[in-house]
Amino acid sequence: MADRVHVRSTDDIDRFRAQLLTFLSGARAAVEESAVEVARQQAWLDLDRRKYWEGELWRRQRRLEEAKQALFQESIASQRGPASFLQMQVHRCERALDEAKEKLQHIRGWGRAFEHRSLPMVRQVEQLHTVLTVDMARAVQFLTQSLAALDAYTSRTPSSSPIKSGEENDGTTRLSAEHASSTSGTELAAVEPPEAATHSEPNPPEAQPSPPAL
Repeated sequence: MADRVHVRSTDDIDRFRAQLLTFLSGARAAVEESAVEVARQQAWLDLDRRKYWEGELWRRQRRLEEAKQALFQESIASQRGPASFLQMQVHRCERALDEAKEKLQHIRGWGRAFEHRSLPMVRQVEQLHTVLTVDMARAVQFLTQSLAALDAYTSRTPSSSPIKSGEENDGTTRLSAEHASSTSGTELAAVEPPEAATHSEPNPPEAQPSPPAL
């Protein structure tokens, strides 16, 4: 396994990190805006419209009571009976009151239906927002640390320059030759025979005198 890695450039990682930051900025803004819009629609149905039609129901109820009171007083005061326009006014107030009741019923139903249908989507949006703000933030941090590590690795000066293969072979050959020559000289000196020592032959025994002849 190689001890060093050849890193040509970190520009692609840097560009990817910049594009990821741009995407995350826009995606988080869109997700947050959608969540705010859902909450605004829910509040519009539950608070604004419901309160409006509840107030409108109360006001139209009062108008109907006033129209009926006016019709009753006119019927008592007039010998001919109540005027037709008062009767028409009562009928108009009754129709307006029925409309307010119907509107209020629809608003309450729409509020419940909107909450029931939007709640699963809101949860998914919240999960996506968590991924964008937590998981993707960790990814950006990882890319930043990787870029710093790669920049430090590429800018570090090696402690010793690598030896070329040819020079290494020449040096090895030269050292081997020197070692071989020194070894040969030592071996020759070791096996060279010492000076030949002169060994004298032992003196032959002296001749014994022959016995005298009888």
